[in-house]
Amino acid sequence: MTFQLVSDSAPPTGTDSGPKATAERHRSLRARRRRNTPITRAGFDMLRLYRTNLEVRLRCIDESSLQTESQKRTYESLAEFLDPHKEKAATETEAAWDDAYRAERMIEMLLSGIQLRQEIAARLDELAFEQPVEAQRFRVQFDAIAKASSDTNSAADDTVLRGLLLRIMERLHWHAKKRYLCRPIRKQATKNILYCMLFAFALAILPYVAIWLDFHGGRELSTYWTLFALYTALVSGLLGAFFSRLLTIQRDWNGMSLDEVFLHREFSYSLLRAGVGVCGALVMFFFFKSGLINGAIFPKFEDMAMEWINTANNSMSFVVPSKDLALVTVWCFLAGFSESLVPSILSSTERQMSDGAGPGKAASPGQAAG
Repeated sequence: MTFQLVSDSAPPTGTDSGPKATAERHRSLRARRRRNTPITRAGFDMLRLYRTNLEVRLRCIDESSLQTESQKRTYESLAEFLDPHKEKAATETEAAWDDAYRAERMIEMLLSGIQLRQEIAARLDELAFEQPVEAQRFRVQFDAIAKASSDTNSAADDTVLRGLLLRIMERLHWHAKKRYLCRPIRKQATKNILYCMLFAFALAILPYVAIWLDFHGGRELSTYWTLFALYTALVSGLLGAFFSRLLTIQRDWNGMSLDEVFLHREFSYSLLRAGVGVCGALVMFFFFKSGLINGAIFPKFEDMAMEWINTANNSMSFVVPSKDLALVTVWCFLAGFSESLVPSILSSTERQMSDGAGPGKAASPGQAAG
């Protein structure tokens, strides 16, 4: 098995001064500039520490304990690969980390006896920190192998345990690789959602700016304000949907599969969730208007307005939504935020209508969600 480090040294220029050599020098300069950034430098330092730890672990293995010729050849290859005197300046790249992970797996295949069993127990604890379900599944297999092991055929038992340890290491390295791949994707997905939230927030406060401009100078309000209630409901649902997406990315990112991670990077996926939130807010808006749900915590359309509030000494005045307009905003925000609120209301209403219940007995959003 051959291991190769990626070198960051500039390629020799020699006597070649053609376009190909010039392009190669430019790529080398750009790579060096990228390596000088703090993030890249930190990754490079972590890689060097990782390789140093692997070297120490390899030196802790007694060569006389190696059982097969294959293990001896593997030990020699690893010793050459991890030799610090032969190591050139490595870059913090995917290939360099993949080589380090591969070397670590090969080191694990050199263990035997009690050292092998201790390593499996330690790796299971490490996996349990990230994936408890996977760790428990491997632990059951480890206990079964340990119970079935015999003192007369320890070499065969070690071979089976090495296969189990290899699968555990593959899962650990997969999750480490996934974190590396997901890091820029999460950054891009969060940036997209933040842009969408800022856009929805601007739409939400736009009427308050417009009413000040429209009312300035004592003029009457324009006729387009007749759509203000519907506009508020739709924008509130849009803002709630984007806020829900942002929380999902920050809260559930580590538990997502790789396909879900790449899906969250797509801007069209965010728009799809926004469309669901706007539709939910629209349904909630018409539910309020139809009178199917009513009560003290639900808005009355005839009382929705923008109110002017004056201070006690009349030195300052400002505009705020009325109580019922604020209730519409809150409920439509919840309709966009929660993916289950509106479907639960629709299901409850459909069930009651099927049972012959009157419209006035339809469940409230709180009852339907419960």
